[in-house]
Amino acid sequence: MKKRILGMMLVVAAAGCTAWLLPTPALGQAAGKGKYKAPRADDGKTANLQGIWIVDAWDTSRYSLEWHNGATGIRPGRGSITDPVDGLIPYKPEARKQQQDNFNKRFAADPLNSCYMTGVPRFVTSGFPFQILQTPKYIILASEYTHMLRYVYMDRKEHQYDGAIDFWNGDSLGKWEGDTLVVSTWSNNNQTWFDMSGNHHSDKLRVEERFTRTGADTLSYTATMTDPEVLTRPFTISVTLHRNTDKNAQMMEYECHAYREEDAAVGQ
Repeated sequence: MKKRILGMMLVVAAAGCTAWLLPTPALGQAAGKGKYKAPRADDGKTANLQGIWIVDAWDTSRYSLEWHNGATGIRPGRGSITDPVDGLIPYKPEARKQQQDNFNKRFAADPLNSCYMTGVPRFVTSGFPFQILQTPKYIILASEYTHMLRYVYMDRKEHQYDGAIDFWNGDSLGKWEGDTLVVSTWSNNNQTWFDMSGNHHSDKLRVEERFTRTGADTLSYTATMTDPEVLTRPFTISVTLHRNTDKNAQMMEYECHAYREEDAAVGQ
């Protein structure tokens, strides 16, 4: 009798382990129903990406894109780099030294602590929600942080400002590859950081972003950074974005006050 009970327990345990080990459907994909199909935009052709989106609450990209330990103001985590596989930015030696210096001075030197714009891809990974507004001519990304707007031009084929003018959030051109929005951003200035840990770039930075809706309320975001002055090779990050599903969801107002102590002193 004891042997029979023990045998039954082993069978149940084995079945449970087998079920746990079975592959689960991909995010936004129902079992047996195939790949998720995004709803159509007003043109009836392209994927509808509209909504208010924000990175996972547990995502640590805002602190550092790289694998990182905890420090004052920095939560430990794995970052979001998927290529290279070591999770580290492929800096040139002198650029790594600059990053370490930035990290040591991060409270004073981080551009966001002076209310400057985020740059790309920090626009997406900063932890502030942003809204996607979509038309056939251009797509607007509106951030809650300091009222930032990014225009992604869908009807322009070339970066006409390259080498002539630079922008805090770059000059962005978009195209569709199936249901994926591909955004090419050039003409970035060198005054923004990738994160709170001083990861940086030059004005030769070029970014390719890919936005793909993977479910009703989820969006896959990847960005590949190329910068021959700072990097030995390109690197790629990947994060998941979630849509605000509140009935009356709207963007809030966020005002940055970098100099509030000085302002208060003047008013005394």
